[in-house]
Amino acid sequence: MSASSASKRHTSQDLVKDDDLTPVPSKKQKLDTSPADNDSSELNTILSKLEDLAETAEITEENVEEVPDILNKNYIDPNFITRFYFSFRKNQLFTDETSQAVIYDSPFTIAHLPNIFDNEFLSKVKDEVKELDFDVKSSDLYEFHQSLDLKICEKPNLSKLRDTVYSSSFVRTISNLVGFDLDCTPDLSVQKYEKGSYLLCHDDDIKDDDFINGRIIAFIIYLVDENWSKEDGGALEFFNTDSQGHPDEITLSITPKWNTMIFFALSPTSFHQVSEINSSSKNRYSISGWFHGPLNTRLSRAYFAAPISEDFDLGDFLNPVYLNEKNKQRILEKLQKDSYILLSEFLRDDVFNRLMASIKETGWEEKSIGPPFIRKYYLLKDSEISDFNGYNNNNIKDYKNSSSSFCKYVYEFFKSRSFSTYIKEISNWQTTGVASEFRQFRSGSYTVIHDQAQDRIGADVTLFCIESGWNEKWGGGTSYVANEHELLVIYPKKNTLSIAIREAGTLKFVKYVNSRAAFPRTEMSFIYWDDDYNGGEEEEDEENEEVEENEGEVEENKEGVEENEEGVEENEEGVEENEEGVEENEEGVEENEEGVEENEEGVEENEEGVEENEEEVEKNEERVEENKEGVEENEGVKKIEEN
Repeated sequence: MSASSASKRHTSQDLVKDDDLTPVPSKKQKLDTSPADNDSSELNTILSKLEDLAETAEITEENVEEVPDILNKNYIDPNFITRFYFSFRKNQLFTDETSQAVIYDSPFTIAHLPNIFDNEFLSKVKDEVKELDFDVKSSDLYEFHQSLDLKICEKPNLSKLRDTVYSSSFVRTISNLVGFDLDCTPDLSVQKYEKGSYLLCHDDDIKDDDFINGRIIAFIIYLVDENWSKEDGGALEFFNTDSQGHPDEITLSITPKWNTMIFFALSPTSFHQVSEINSSSKNRYSISGWFHGPLNTRLSRAYFAAPISEDFDLGDFLNPVYLNEKNKQRILEKLQKDSYILLSEFLRDDVFNRLMASIKETGWEEKSIGPPFIRKYYLLKDSEISDFNGYNNNNIKDYKNSSSSFCKYVYEFFKSRSFSTYIKEISNWQTTGVASEFRQFRSGSYTVIHDQAQDRIGADVTLFCIESGWNEKWGGGTSYVANEHELLVIYPKKNTLSIAIREAGTLKFVKYVNSRAAFPRTEMSFIYWDDDYNGGEEEEDEENEEVEENEGEVEENKEGVEENEEGVEENEEGVEENEEGVEENEEGVEENEEGVEENEEGVEENEEGVEENEEEVEKNEERVEENKEGVEENEGVKKIEEN
């Protein structure tokens, strides 16, 4: 969005004009970071941009990558991943009967995955572990033995396990389970705890110097004997915290178990320790490390999953105006030009009225979403996939016939492949993942910009679900800012869809809704993500600009080359070698069409490019002055020189 475009109105009324349509280049446009005018009276009506953080759609088999054969396949089942993810992110107790996986909700979220790898394979790994050289690690905090980093290990089975943990497919599996962006550079080493070994209370929460990346998930894979017991010691113990955030008491103790993986998200309060080893006959072997990732996504609620595969008929939901091909083209043109638009009366009236009634009947969660230093708002009651009764067994469309669940049915429509295809048609934005939230901002609600809660760039889409006009004096506008400049403020409008293509460097927040608000700001908020978009387009655009600047310099030569292209196709090398001569003689050629004699050398050098006329040119060169008729016959040659 540029400063000049900030004062324009882009409404659905623009879409019913009968102007001729101008072809629009197929190019993704991004929200510009140049400052806009601070004329709030016009910014308020400019239609556009959407909302903050969101959550998600269903994990499908399509977005689960192929995982190495040594990994327990129960943990890559789409249904398991979906249910596990929601429990992990909501800090809820979870038990899976098939895999026996467990999530503990206290003192913080801790995952326990038994039989993580193939037993026979892991036994071979353990045999190789016993052959490793270990260094003594001793300090005020710990006493145990540790191997070198497994990156340099050459033992076949240990190497295979290392490569599995480092693989993008395994990292993606863990990312899907926990909902954090993780990179493929985990730390990995083997620990050996003998009798008397221990590790005292610590949090593992280490960040890079620039605080942009750091440890996100700590994990441990146990290689202990199968008969390891509580009496042998070496339990992984977790602490709760007091009012000051300091470790207080041990509230969870997990006894090591063969072929089990434990992992948990790191934070300033993720305090844990390893109790002293009591056994004199058994060693506590384990492989542990940390998954790293960008810190600015750790507190974001935006979790991306593939669009759901259920097919929907757009005509069952959308105002027919927005299904007209000419109007879709006009929307695309405006998004190409300004990167944002707001479409009023987006849903059919009957659909919107039924949606509003369903929202009232369904109600909202009692507890607001936090943490308060980043956000405060409320989610629709049971709006998440995991809360759908029989979701995995029933057709989504079954929910359209229930008054209380109709709002969820519409919500799922916006996360579907059908609507993602529509978004691509009107914006050229390819969707590979969708994040979503069905939320409400009441008096006292807000979001703020925070380094640890920034969303990925993407196409921001919001459907405003309010029954009447919103007063700016109530607050609650969505602000887009870049480089400390406010680009745009958008206030809710009844049955209106906001679309904005947001680039890196452009941030957004929902301003505090004050006590004067007569009713809440209610909305469905989405971010449509494209895995193929990596920010490289900005550099590509800069290169294109340089090409455009240079085009003027070569345009004069280019026209001559294009007009004479057929005649010089077979002699391109000769044309290139003679380019300098053409440039020097170009002005003379243009001013003096009859200057054949002055350019005789240029004609001779170009003779090879016009093979069909070669003999005529040679004869005409000798008689140019004596025979004007010969010059007329060689008019094609003159035209070449003129260009």
